[in-house]
Amino acid sequence: MRTPEASGWPHADEPMDETDFAVLRQIKNLFDSADPMPADLPERIRFALALRDLEFEVARLSAEQDQPMPSARGAEQSWTVTFDSKRLTIMIRVDSNKDGTARIDGWLAPPQRRTIELKTGRAALTAVADERGRFVFTSVPRGQAQLLVRAEPGTAGTGRSVLVPPIVI
Repeated sequence: MRTPEASGWPHADEPMDETDFAVLRQIKNLFDSADPMPADLPERIRFALALRDLEFEVARLSAEQDQPMPSARGAEQSWTVTFDSKRLTIMIRVDSNKDGTARIDGWLAPPQRRTIELKTGRAALTAVADERGRFVFTSVPRGQAQLLVRAEPGTAGTGRSVLVPPIVI
């Protein structure tokens, strides 16, 4: 058996040198070009950390219309997405505003008064759904957004808060 010294290779216990670091930089550059980190990953992580202590029910994407993917931006000026959870269906319609922001009209089924929180990368916006379950956010900054429909004790909407997966507005 050949020893590391006889083969010209450094021993595993030796400290890393500049050649090792150069190889590691090349490997990093290869991965960065072949599979770069998504630009919105830090924002998605912040969302997850901000919501980690909440007790909520997660709604799943159930239907989408007018757009192939709710997170894909394109030439579409408006699109509709529906989310379902065990106790609540949330439908939103996203329309473009002339100033570059978006308008979100939403409906809850079954209809009920609830506080709706829209978390974006810049701020948390709040709206209240009326007795018909309708709510609106008139000026939402573009980027990742996530709806949280808060539980309202003492109403037909009692139960857990409902969180929808993040979408890109």
